[in-house]
Amino acid sequence: MANVIEIDNDLYKALVESFGQEVLKEKINTFLISAIETQLEKYTGEILKFEKKYGTSFNEFEKMWDEGIIENKHSYEIEGDFMDWEMMEMEKKDLLTALSKLKEHRPERVIS
Repeated sequence: MANVIEIDNDLYKALVESFGQEVLKEKINTFLISAIETQLEKYTGEILKFEKKYGTSFNEFEKMWDEGIIENKHSYEIEGDFMDWEMMEMEKKDLLTALSKLKEHRPERVIS
């Protein structure tokens, strides 16, 4: 059973008329892949800023956090950085998983 994403009927008709149904499926898939890759670039850049700022990976920072090695860890800046960094790492992981699955199930390339 397929899942359905609703789009405006007039928009759908215009897209099908422009590309054909099979090419449209490929273009939507390509668009989704591109959007996910753009988000991955954004999160990777932000993660690199934190790694440079703290001189370590998130996993090591989290370990030091849990062991109480981080000084002033409950200061506004450091605690905020920790939460933002953690969110970005989780989001990046989810996006990589989604990207992998999307590429795995990519329809055959249609040439028109």
